[in-house]
Amino acid sequence: MDKMGCTCNGTLANNTDFDTDLDTMMGNNVPKYLIQNNSQEESQLEIFHTQDQNKNAQSENEKEIIQDQIYKENETNQQIVENIIQLDQKIQNYDQLMIEKSLKSHFELFNLTQQAISFLIKNLVYCTQQSDQFIMEQGDQTTYFIIIHKGQAEIIINDKKVKVMSEGDYFGERTLSLNVIRSASIRTITDCNFWRLDRQIFQQAIELIMKIEYEENIQFINQISFFTFMQPQQKYIIIQQLITTKYEPGQMIVNEGEQADSFYLIKSGTVGVFKENKQINTMGPGYSFGVQALYEKITRGASVRAETEVKCLTIGRDKLTKILGSNIQLIIFNNIIRWSIEKSSILSQLTKIHREKISVNTHIENYKKGQVIFKKDTICDQLIIVLEGTLQCGDEKVEKGDCFGDQFLLQNKQNDLFLIDYQMITDGVLASISFTQIYKIIGGDFVTSLQMKSQSHEEKQKIPIIREDASHIHFEDLIYIDKIGYGQFAMIYLVSHKDQNKLYVLKCIPRSKIYEGKLQKHLLNEKMILEICNFPYINQLVKTYKDLKAVYFLLEYIKGFDLFYVIRQIGLLNKEQTQYYIGSIILCLEYLHSNGIAYRDLKPENVMVNTDGIVHLVDLGNAKLIKNSYEQKTFTILGTPHYMAPEIFAGGGHSYNADFWSLGVCCYEFLCGLLPYGENFDNPYEIYEDIINSELKFPKRFSDESARRYIEQLLSKQPALRLGTSYANLKSHPWFDDFNWDKLYNHELQPPYIPPKNKLINETKIETKVQEGKPIYKVIEESEQYKNIEQQIQQETNINWDQEF
Repeated sequence: MDKMGCTCNGTLANNTDFDTDLDTMMGNNVPKYLIQNNSQEESQLEIFHTQDQNKNAQSENEKEIIQDQIYKENETNQQIVENIIQLDQKIQNYDQLMIEKSLKSHFELFNLTQQAISFLIKNLVYCTQQSDQFIMEQGDQTTYFIIIHKGQAEIIINDKKVKVMSEGDYFGERTLSLNVIRSASIRTITDCNFWRLDRQIFQQAIELIMKIEYEENIQFINQISFFTFMQPQQKYIIIQQLITTKYEPGQMIVNEGEQADSFYLIKSGTVGVFKENKQINTMGPGYSFGVQALYEKITRGASVRAETEVKCLTIGRDKLTKILGSNIQLIIFNNIIRWSIEKSSILSQLTKIHREKISVNTHIENYKKGQVIFKKDTICDQLIIVLEGTLQCGDEKVEKGDCFGDQFLLQNKQNDLFLIDYQMITDGVLASISFTQIYKIIGGDFVTSLQMKSQSHEEKQKIPIIREDASHIHFEDLIYIDKIGYGQFAMIYLVSHKDQNKLYVLKCIPRSKIYEGKLQKHLLNEKMILEICNFPYINQLVKTYKDLKAVYFLLEYIKGFDLFYVIRQIGLLNKEQTQYYIGSIILCLEYLHSNGIAYRDLKPENVMVNTDGIVHLVDLGNAKLIKNSYEQKTFTILGTPHYMAPEIFAGGGHSYNADFWSLGVCCYEFLCGLLPYGENFDNPYEIYEDIINSELKFPKRFSDESARRYIEQLLSKQPALRLGTSYANLKSHPWFDDFNWDKLYNHELQPPYIPPKNKLINETKIETKVQEGKPIYKVIEESEQYKNIEQQIQQETNINWDQEF
């Protein structure tokens, strides 16, 4: 008997009177119109064996060690911005219920596991303050999330009292996700005691716990046949939606005869399976039931009851269709088609875009046992991919996931005749596409297409550009031209090499800002990412320097304007102009993501248009290496609010998919002339609420349906749906049907905008500054930003952090 879901294999009761197939009772059958014939070998591959108890115990110990490390790393005395006095008092058992209730009432914390809540409670710090004292004032920077333990305090906005808070109420909650200033003042009415939670501890705890849960859950679903052909990003979002449910011994999980709408995977514990109140099976960790409910509406054929304490991972049909689409079976079939084409030794030689277009243009159809697919004495004129069932010719069998006909695309095989019939030996489902369609997609015959591939942008992207030899560029040889920008922490200068007369950008970060903002790790991360990036349309790092005053990044100078300025010069962009800019950004994101880098701050201000109209992505200061996997996430809350994906605001972790949201915002802005969310808001919290609560709407004049669908895909609130299945899928979307990616990469398309020379930086001014020959280090020495640095240097505890600069 097959296992459940993985299939169901347990211990059958000795005195059962039931002949009914257990998989049918438990709802593990694929719908009848989509016949599935699993072999015994396939079923064995689906079996998931749990890890032995020693490994589980080791895993639990590792969790405790990591958690203790986080706690100890943050035990050091911190400078408390809020006006509260820290006390040495531990949480008592009778306080925990109140604290837990307060934490779970917060919109970011209500769905945390008990393990996560317990860890946060462990890291709360007790504080106090007398009556009639301001804890924090409107406009202050905030540091902590604070829960009132005893006493009363009032909220004051613009000198007006708006609310009185008491035991269990909290404030400072926005600091958990956003580095924001206070929009209100808090003043004690009576003597008060508080519990405070540090933002850094909160973010580290959430990151740790979610990573542990993700790793556990991915191990389970990877062993279940239903998920076998899911794309990595589809698995990623499904895991985010899994609900962990706990059952006590004797508690019913599902009841015979009730409507089935959820799939269950047993994570721990033992359950009994009952038919008409008689036990017919037992199941343990790794077993699952109810997969049929994800395809269609059915009723439960048996009851399942917890025999011990049980934890189940569950997902409902409504949730699954919301995140993947309404036709689950079609999604799985499309995944099989792509997988089959990828593993074909012939089709895999085509470009990714060509392979994707072939897959989306296949036709799916049911076939009956005995139906002839290819007749004797005919030539092969179509590609066949088996989705269910088996196709046979003599001793040759083509089974699920296999393709047939690809070999006849080769010139020496095109006129070969079939010697006997090829027919279905079971009922099944096939995907097919004619050779005529394939030739149209690839632009000619197969050999010509392969010759064209060598000149495609996909192949050229693999060739690294030759980096400039910067060994001769010494810091003292850099001449000051102009100060061209500044940020919260950095000053940006335009400089020239005194001998080469070549312009560069020098990003200068004062050590005072580094120590103040604790930027050491951030700058090391930025340096590492810039050194990885070697792409013609991403700003290149030339060299780094350091001295007692600052650390420096010397970058290539891209003469031109940022895209924020350019789109305002063009006005409302048309389709071709938008395709050019969005396509250029996609090439940059594809390169970054393929190297495991999430950009995390995509917006028009970070895209430069040079003197030839070519696009370059700049400012990788917020980028992060998160490995080349959709299973990895980052938890830092940063970016520009109007362009930030909703999952970034939520603080539960995000991955590369957040960049596609930002891309969608840009696309909408280019074509519609306004922002899709928060157009009338500047407050990050109001922008976030608009993103979460509002539906995507387009101006009445907007009539491009393919562009609408493209933007809706990018701005999906389900992250896994934004990319589609791959970059090839994103680039072969119908909106890009008339777009030539190779010509874009090769500069053969006319740019929408060429910056006028009279609006660019004055060449005479540059020449004058070069002639003056004032070294940049002199300018830095004269700047107030870099004076009196010695005292701050002495406060630095990790004095060797910058040794790689």
